[in-house]
Formats: sequence, C-alpha cells, structure tokens
Amino acid sequence: MHFSLSSFDSDNLTCFDIIKAVHALTDSELEILSCIHQNQPIDMKEIISIIPKDRATVSRSIRKLMTIGFVRQDKINLARGGYKYQYYSMSIQEIRDKLSQLILKISNRMIEAVSTLTEERCRQIYEQVIEKYNQLTVQ
Repeated sequence: MHFSLSSFDSDNLTCFDIIKAVHALTDSELEILSCIHQNQPIDMKEIISIIPKDRATVSRSIRKLMTIGFVRQDKINLARGGYKYQYYSMSIQEIRDKLSQLILKISNRMIEAVSTLTEERCRQIYEQVIEKYNQLTVQ
C-alpha cells in the first residue's frame, strides 16, 4: 500500500482515509472492522457470511485489528463442548480518541524532525549517497 501525506491535502478526506493511512489498513481490513462494529458480538462464521472472503484472510485481518486495539475477542465455551471466539470493536468515540492522540503524537514528531533540517544534514546525506554509489561502481 502506497501512502503520501499530500493525499491529506484534499477536500474529500474522511476519517476512514486517516485510519487506513495511520494504521496501514487495507480496504478489506476496514470492511472487516466495519462489519464487526455493526454486528457485535460476531463470530468468524458470521463475518464470512457477510463478507465473502476466505477464513485465513479474515483471520489475518482480525489479528491485525486486535494488534492495533480496534478489535477484541472473547472465548465462548459451547454447551456441546468446544469453543468459539466472538469479536467486538471499540466504540466510535474510543476510535476517535485513540486516533486523535496518535495523530497529535505523530504531528509533534514530524514537527520536531522538520526542525532538524539543516544545510549541513542535507550535505551529509548527499555525501552518503555519493559514497554508496561510488562503492557500487568500484565492484
């Protein structure tokens, strides 16, 4: 997935664009998050019946969404034995708050990084590039 900050300079920017960019989510992962949010609690079988993707793809997406913290799972013991997982998403308010905090943190780091831009640093980078390519031509 390719992402450019210049894509944020658009009148059509949505919260979903920001979520996808900040967390490197695919359209499929965003669809699965939406499905879980609208149908919670929901299990894997129900997700697949709504979004016809293979189980491995849905499972990978859920793991990623859980790592980010947007989704959690509960293990449910079945009366006939065995178990299944049910999935829940954060509330919209929790997602907004988490996203706002992360954007602020990233923004502050970016401002700090930009403040370190100097002619000297640009010259150092250029010299490193020249050295790299000189080494390649020698070999």
